[in-house]
Amino acid sequence: MSLLWHWRSLERTTGGHPKHAHTSYPDSEADTNTNSLRLSDLPPELIIIIASFLPTQSAACLSLCSRAMSQILGSDAWRCLKIQSPGVRATFLSDLSKDLPQYFVCYLCVQLHTTSAVQWPRSSPKTLTRCLRKELALKHCSQSGIYLRFPHIQLVMNRHYLGPSHGFPLEAFQTTEVIESDIFRNIVLLSVEAQIVSDELLMRSQQWVLLPHNRRDKLVTRRLFHHLCHHIWALGRRENNLPTLIKSRLDLLDEQGQCCTSTGQCLKCPMDFVLDVVDLGERGIAGCLTRWTNLGAGLHPEDPKWRSHLGKSLPRGVTYEPHHLGSIRSSFENQTAIPFVEFTSRNIYDLLSRRERKHITRREDGFIWKLVYNDPYRWCIEHAGQSLEWDIIIYNYGDYLLLICVLLLLSILPLIYVLSDN
Repeated sequence: MSLLWHWRSLERTTGGHPKHAHTSYPDSEADTNTNSLRLSDLPPELIIIIASFLPTQSAACLSLCSRAMSQILGSDAWRCLKIQSPGVRATFLSDLSKDLPQYFVCYLCVQLHTTSAVQWPRSSPKTLTRCLRKELALKHCSQSGIYLRFPHIQLVMNRHYLGPSHGFPLEAFQTTEVIESDIFRNIVLLSVEAQIVSDELLMRSQQWVLLPHNRRDKLVTRRLFHHLCHHIWALGRRENNLPTLIKSRLDLLDEQGQCCTSTGQCLKCPMDFVLDVVDLGERGIAGCLTRWTNLGAGLHPEDPKWRSHLGKSLPRGVTYEPHHLGSIRSSFENQTAIPFVEFTSRNIYDLLSRRERKHITRREDGFIWKLVYNDPYRWCIEHAGQSLEWDIIIYNYGDYLLLICVLLLLSILPLIYVLSDN
């Protein structure tokens, strides 16, 4: 698409001129229109002049449009591109990747990587290539295995910008997982959803920590919510740290029987949040942290909205302008198909539902709990659809399948010997 765009943009600049006969150049035998002139029909000297006005990366793209263009423009564009800054070369690769759906540009090594080299965010970070593992990661929840890196944002937005053959689907960010800790004697649930609003990736996440009533003080003293973001931590200024916020919510719950759900914000990164404490009756008391996060447009890792989430200083001359309180929350909720109340109710149901410490636990609603990385204390929820049937079959009938494979192998061994003798 990028190469076609450069080609057609230049062709539009030549429209409306009479056609000249240049039979020694490509496409001269094609059907012609006396009212327009194609770029490939221009004299080589004019094409070279046009290319000289283009940015280096655009001239290099133009030389890739056809063999004839490459011959006309020669190697000058490539020589210029080699001595340019990494940023210019990355822009060239970004333009190139628009025509290569299976690739994306890596801004760390300034090369093209295959999309398959990047696992979905909920996958183990060990599956990343060495280059991508160096990418700074946003760990959304201290107990969770979900790591967000810029290529995740980039690939989801590539599909939005360039079409379904590129990048990741939004489902890559949609997950619900539960961790049951024997050490802390609590249950933690993290549920994440994402959608694109105004060409930016917004994420809604909800983290629950369930404790028995007799251990409710641990919500404050054990710092079970490690941080809201890189700027609001469990430790920090007394008036603006998590234990102080949670204690105020517990006091409200005692006084009024329910907690306030007013929206807060971080002034240093684009994130709105609601911190709540909910009495779940005989099942215990739970802290609930909901966050609405703007992850940026996914165009460059130096995007202030993305970089501000990593706790790193912004590039010189770049500042993050604080968003209006509640604007990220309202942008997400105005577009989502699952309202906040329904999202919360569903997560409470998942938090309290039954799970067994085996590979798969079926539920009555058509979903299953599945152990993550065979960790007996960590589950993710998935739909029991066709894609999981082999998982279920292998788990329940794995021994039988192994026996069948051995018998089949033994049955064909005589045939192999006969064929080898012949």
